[in-house]
Amino acid sequence: MLCFDASAPRTCVALGRVGSTDLDQLDQLIIEDESEDPGSQTSARLHLRLGAALERAGITAAQLDVVACGRGPGTFTGSRVAVATAKGLAIGLGVPVVPVSTLASLAGSAATNGRVLAVLDARRDQVYGALFNVGARIEALDEERVTELAALIASLPPTHRGADVTPLGPGCGPYADQLPEPMRAQSIVSPGPTAAGLWRAAVSALRAGAAVDPDAFCVTYLRQSYAQMGIHKPKRPVFKSPFV
Repeated sequence: MLCFDASAPRTCVALGRVGSTDLDQLDQLIIEDESEDPGSQTSARLHLRLGAALERAGITAAQLDVVACGRGPGTFTGSRVAVATAKGLAIGLGVPVVPVSTLASLAGSAATNGRVLAVLDARRDQVYGALFNVGARIEALDEERVTELAALIASLPPTHRGADVTPLGPGCGPYADQLPEPMRAQSIVSPGPTAAGLWRAAVSALRAGAAVDPDAFCVTYLRQSYAQMGIHKPKRPVFKSPFV
């Protein structure tokens, strides 16, 4: 199974063999590739990294049985590039796609099992977030949403707002002051899912029966883009020539 996600500041690729309980085979993660380069579009090099992962593993794309891909929420461009790549690859190979929540992959990146509040920075003073129970499988305990971090915390049951919950992700940095003190002490700022976390979430989703036909695979946005809202933000300051 080839897995990749480009919805967070850290993009990742994972390749491995999914074990079989019938044959007493364990899951085996073979290739881990992570990249964090704020100065460029790492998603633009995604196809090169996928080819490199296959080459390092000593296999061809034709030997893949399934493709797993981060569906978001996260950066719109990165999510679209990854999903389009996954659909094209899966259609060409005639294999299914496993949609993987980027938040679930982030939760799966936690160093220990337990309750993890996965939090991505959604800008506009908001976060993408959801609560997960991380163990043998990664189980969502509530729905994914985009809102202020304080509102996300308030939506959780009182029993899920203590020190036994680990807030994790890039959204923990700029909005740390909105975390209750017990959770703030446990919070971990990271640039996004790890390759191992993505693999863990992908295997969990595959075993839960999440594989779909490539044509049915799409990005999870949770909200509209600036363009859809009629807001056009310039990418660089407007410069007026002194000669005009």
